[in-house]
Amino acid sequence: MNAVRMCAVAVVAAWLGACGWIRAQEEAAIRQLMEQLRSSDPLRRGEAARTLLQLAPQATAALPVFLEALLDPNEEVRQTAAEALVRMGPRIVPELVKVLEGPSRTLKRRVAVVLGQMGPNAKAAMGPLEKALQDQDTDLRAFAALALVRITPDRADLVPLLLPLLRDTDTGLRIALVYTVEPLAMRQKEALSLLEKALEDPAWDVRLAAAAALGRLGTTAKSAIPALRQRLQDEHGLVRISAISALLSIGVAPAELTPGLIKALDDPQATVRRAAVIVLQQAGQDGQAALPKLRHLAQADPDPVVRRVAQQTLEMLKQPK
Repeated sequence: MNAVRMCAVAVVAAWLGACGWIRAQEEAAIRQLMEQLRSSDPLRRGEAARTLLQLAPQATAALPVFLEALLDPNEEVRQTAAEALVRMGPRIVPELVKVLEGPSRTLKRRVAVVLGQMGPNAKAAMGPLEKALQDQDTDLRAFAALALVRITPDRADLVPLLLPLLRDTDTGLRIALVYTVEPLAMRQKEALSLLEKALEDPAWDVRLAAAAALGRLGTTAKSAIPALRQRLQDEHGLVRISAISALLSIGVAPAELTPGLIKALDDPQATVRRAAVIVLQQAGQDGQAALPKLRHLAQADPDPVVRRVAQQTLEMLKQPK
């Protein structure tokens, strides 16, 4: 019996040693390919990236090397490492979750992005990602929110879970939240309601992002028409123009909105004049009332971009329909 046990122990030890050798060889090969990604030769970089992505699904033993590469100063190395991790699939999610609980802020952010790119394959990370919504790191909260949306976009309580971020003191996070929930608004009324709430944000750039998002949703955002009409009196010119553009996209008659665009052509801010000129293209033939002012802008506006877009809009509005 002792001889049998000793033999079994020897076999196991040999197997473990072989596994360790294989892992070391795999890590060495991956590191060599990562180094090739830093080459100045685009052909060598492309070859290395293709090989890494082909190896990735079977290279889970080299997971630490790919995680380390997420922190590499070279963008191509980071992007290839992220895609490789996505290709490894659900079996590495528990290890990625451990990173979310680790000390490195930068690595946690990048792992949150990877989990989001995995989509439904990362469902096992839902709990830790929800916890990350409370993290002190603003960027991690934003990436965790985006990951949650990508992993379970049909989750009924998703918008209520994210809503507290709209009251966060960080303006950038609130803007990120607008872009995060925008795709949800196609399927959830709660997400559309969140975008309407964002139209009342104290920061003009959050209101601007919300109006633009509602415009991209088109007729799906019909319920937001009253809230968008209120932004026609916004203190910031770009928000007013964005609200007009959104209302046009949703289907409000151009004749009603064109006067506001014509008035904005006299705005002292070049960015506002530029935006008004561009949105006039949405008004179609109803924008012809602006032709005299557009001619003036095309010839005499002090801003070269305004002159150029004014000429483009003139040509578009003059074309017969």
